[in-house]
Amino acid sequence: MCDARVDVRHFDWVLPCSGVFSPEKHYLDYSLDSQPRRSIVNMGGPNRRAAAGDILYMPPHRQYVGEPALQERHLVCVVLGDSFLDELFDGERPLQGMEPCADVQNIAMRRMFEGLAAELRNPGFASQTLIQSMLMGLAVELVRHLGPQDLSGGMSRCGRQVRHIVDYVMDNLSGPLGVADIARGCNMSVRHVARVFKDGTGVSLGEFVATSRIALAKELLRGDTARIKEVSWRCGFSSTSAFSAAFRAATGQTPREYRCLPIHLH
Repeated sequence: MCDARVDVRHFDWVLPCSGVFSPEKHYLDYSLDSQPRRSIVNMGGPNRRAAAGDILYMPPHRQYVGEPALQERHLVCVVLGDSFLDELFDGERPLQGMEPCADVQNIAMRRMFEGLAAELRNPGFASQTLIQSMLMGLAVELVRHLGPQDLSGGMSRCGRQVRHIVDYVMDNLSGPLGVADIARGCNMSVRHVARVFKDGTGVSLGEFVATSRIALAKELLRGDTARIKEVSWRCGFSSTSAFSAAFRAATGQTPREYRCLPIHLH
């Protein structure tokens, strides 16, 4: 959509190999498997060999050499083109000059990748709109995580405010996140916070909060250690029954059924 693409891919490397990869657009991928990746990537310079982590980022128009580990992987793969990014950042180019990173450590991006995988595998109402909003969130988080510390001064006011709202929501998923709560936490008016987020992402604040909470719940349920009641509380639901109802409406499964699925179906 709009110069961006996302899909889920399955790989099963059974023989040692290596290959050159040169993306034409900004490329990210995320491993859905519980076992760590053991693949090696040469990021395009001396002493740049690195082990791939859960999230990999490669800027365009560079050559990378990959040495996949002999293992089966399920990856969410995202490409973001200039037209998509120009529209998102009002013509600014905050990703220009960004360095590659074999292991991006960002929990908000992990949740968005998990949400993308869930929506691609089981599309629901207004699926394309939700997917587009999550791709926007990934781009914003990527700039925030890997960009220069003073980059926010060059972003549009709307872009900075959307980023501030996304950060606040991700940091407070266990607490109340009504529009009034978010407006107060971000020091904005209720009307303004709802409008600027809708204009900047294409989805409402309520949709984004609901999607983010379900994505966090899936991440916690995959861990298989937290009790359902604890997952409910950490995701901001008032009761276990409310959590179960919301989770089933979003995924078609109860939290317990989801936890019992084979890992590759998560």
